Amino acid sequence: MTDLPDGLVTFLFTDIEGSTRLWEDAPDLMMKALTQHDEAIDVAVELHNGVSVKPRGEGDSRFVVFSSAVDAVSAVADMQRALDALEWDTPRPLRVRASLHTGTGELKLNDYYGSAVNRAARLRAIAHGGQTVMSASTRELVQDHLPTSVSIRDMGKHGLKDLTRAEHVYQLDIDGLQTAFPPLASLGTVPNNLPIQLTEFVGREAEVEEVRRIIAEKRMLTILAPGGAGKTRLAIQSSAEVSDDFRDGVFFVDLAAISSPDDIVQAIAESIGIALSSVDDLLTQLLAYLGRKVQLLVMDNFEHVSEGAGVLSSILTSAPSVKLIATSRSKLNIEGETVMSLAGLDNTWESAEEAFSTSSVELFIDSAKRSDAGFRLLEDDLEPLSRILATVDGMPLAIKLAAAWVDILPIGEIAVEISTNLDFLETESGGVPDRHRSVRAVFDHSWTMLGEEERRLFAALSVFRGGFTREAAESVAGASIRTLANLANKSLLTADRDSNRYEVHDLLRQYAEAELREDALRWEGVANAHVAFYAGVAGRAQDEIGKVDQAELFGAVEADMDNIRLAWRTAIRRSDGASMRRFVFGLFLFHGVRGWYRAGMDLIDDFQESIPEESLDVDTAIVAAALTAEKGRYLAMLGQPELTLDLTSKAVATLAELPDPFLHLLAIEAHCDGLAFANNWEEIQNVNSQGIRIADKNGYEWWHAGLLTWRGMAATMQDNVEQGMSDLAEGADRLSGLKDDYFTVWNLISRATIARWTGQALEAVDLFRQVNMHSRAIDFGQTLQVGLQSLGEVSLEIGQFDEANDTFMEALAKADDMGMIGSIAFAMNKIAETRAAMGNPVEGVEVLASVLADPVSSQRIPTQELVIGDQALEILTRLEAGMERDVYQAAYVRGEAKSLGVTAKELLAGLP
Repeated sequence: MTDLPDGLVTFLFTDIEGSTRLWEDAPDLMMKALTQHDEAIDVAVELHNGVSVKPRGEGDSRFVVFSSAVDAVSAVADMQRALDALEWDTPRPLRVRASLHTGTGELKLNDYYGSAVNRAARLRAIAHGGQTVMSASTRELVQDHLPTSVSIRDMGKHGLKDLTRAEHVYQLDIDGLQTAFPPLASLGTVPNNLPIQLTEFVGREAEVEEVRRIIAEKRMLTILAPGGAGKTRLAIQSSAEVSDDFRDGVFFVDLAAISSPDDIVQAIAESIGIALSSVDDLLTQLLAYLGRKVQLLVMDNFEHVSEGAGVLSSILTSAPSVKLIATSRSKLNIEGETVMSLAGLDNTWESAEEAFSTSSVELFIDSAKRSDAGFRLLEDDLEPLSRILATVDGMPLAIKLAAAWVDILPIGEIAVEISTNLDFLETESGGVPDRHRSVRAVFDHSWTMLGEEERRLFAALSVFRGGFTREAAESVAGASIRTLANLANKSLLTADRDSNRYEVHDLLRQYAEAELREDALRWEGVANAHVAFYAGVAGRAQDEIGKVDQAELFGAVEADMDNIRLAWRTAIRRSDGASMRRFVFGLFLFHGVRGWYRAGMDLIDDFQESIPEESLDVDTAIVAAALTAEKGRYLAMLGQPELTLDLTSKAVATLAELPDPFLHLLAIEAHCDGLAFANNWEEIQNVNSQGIRIADKNGYEWWHAGLLTWRGMAATMQDNVEQGMSDLAEGADRLSGLKDDYFTVWNLISRATIARWTGQALEAVDLFRQVNMHSRAIDFGQTLQVGLQSLGEVSLEIGQFDEANDTFMEALAKADDMGMIGSIAFAMNKIAETRAAMGNPVEGVEVLASVLADPVSSQRIPTQELVIGDQALEILTRLEAGMERDVYQAAYVRGEAKSLGVTAKELLAGLP
């Protein structure tokens, strides 16, 4: 693509009038016509030095940019002539409307952003097919340099549906083409009092479309959200967009200034411009007037006069062609009401390119430019900006208040301030309503709307993190389903019926927490209840492992992980050994299953840094030993297996003397992981035999079945295949009577490995695929990585190189996600071998050289005697023998110069 021009540019937007109907009537003919349409535009654009950016909106729209406004006018004149001269096979000729606007092109990642682009699109929206309109900024540049047979017609000032300043619009008259058109479809063609906006409408395009859809089908819509969510702006913008459907007008009724429901009727009358007699009943007069009208009334800030919602019911009953949009912090609960709950702006993205088109980022940039006209958002700013947007959960008011600081603070510092100080989000600008001067002011207003019991409950709910279930709210905060519904109706909670979970906006939660902490005893009681409840959630894993579906069991832990982590840390601060003991198995088994080793290490470090070893009671001593075992396991996975055995053996010995056989078995299993990395299979057999006796003595069938699998694997690794298969078969039989995936995958891995070693490749492939199926069922990261790696090896051995490459790449991605450095290097060895087999030995050499240059190459491959570096050297030796010396050496030098991490990222960058 030709480089896009920056700075002052002229934008051309086009689209086909009535294209939707044409596509419905004659899709095949439209396909041919669209090719003619595109060719005509492309020829004109190329001839006059324009650059096509990309389609905007429907597939038949075009977006073109020019460095010269004169070139833009010449191009659009040629384009319209060419289109007019074409013979169209469609039911009616294609008629293209076009707009030209000149402004500053804010160029990011091969696309334009900002108000100039938006204004060009809004200009196009008021034109008719065959008509070209331009803004005053373009007219100023071209009026003395017009092409032959082209003139400019003054169309006067027109309000655009972005509701910012009116635009002086000009029409481009092209000799020989139609110059008389219906009146421009601008906002002024419909009676309205919609307030002029000082800023562009940014984001919420999907919500505008949803409002349009609802208003087309329903009589009344309530836009429900807490303060600062952008309800009013959405209602105004949506009303402008649908204004053409209401011949008698669209009227905005601001209820913020009235103090009594008795004043609602008069406020409506004043807004639509009618005088009511003081003699007759005011509502009767209003309904008599509205009964004949096709109008849309926008009732803003209805929550503080909600007792007057009967007025709206009367309008719906007596004025059948009048529709209503209300904005409110609480439901109005009247018949005919449709509720649209407004969430925060989208604040997540997968790439930098996607970030710059994300609505919350667009709003931040737009707001920041009002504080600093020269502001530019850099890619390095995206990470701290994502933290800002996550903290405010996409709340538009909070985003604007945060962006106002860019002239003083870098974005990283703004992110830090917002995370700790609610009062940071405040403005001193004039002209801002008091209720929107700060986030605290917004929440103060919501707080005053609550009754005493609702305040008490909402404050207690601030103890939760990441949402909560109804059962949790009842247990921790004493909530009932009715009080939760009331808070949701007042937009202080959002409810998800499918998951039975509730969410509180984090800034609202901070506000409520401050209120809760004012009552120290209440705060202490709620925090204790929170610990007790989530100790039970985590403890359920120990109680029910092997008895219930593990995907559901782990899913329940994951859904409340933020709460569980908080409760764990609270229990640590209070040295609550009994509660911590309930957390251990579920919390750390879960982190191990998901491969969240670093996050698990952080939780262990919290304990070890806070609890003095010399002051442990029995419960805390049990917890300390179990965490030592888990730390050893995690270190092995994170590439430090040399530290593992000291920790796990110490934990096993300690727990043997303490009254918790269940966690003793946990330590034994963690010790087996360490021994496997050390290839000490004889000791694994001994340890597991001891563990099986403990499991039998205490009736732990799940542990018995799992440890049989470990013992069978150990026997097999010592060439005692018969004993290994016997243990594995018994383990599989016991597991089949349980609800289990965790040990089942290890059993399958062992049996698949035996099949592979004994030359039964097809059986090995089938078993490894079962490994991956069970691993995906519970999202078991380690076993999925092992299963993928092993399946790739079998595929490589039987010559299925494409499948081997794809499988190794997925194994590499999984190892990278978990930070398993040894597994990353092992996967890279096999990827290099596979790429060489596929005809690219140079890439293979580069990858292997990078592996050999990393210290991890000295580690052994688990379940194998082979050292990672030795394996890499063996493959390299074979590749070198088939390559020219200078080609091999150059590839080796390139690979050796790159770190293992960089090489892995380069490989992963090729994944779809």
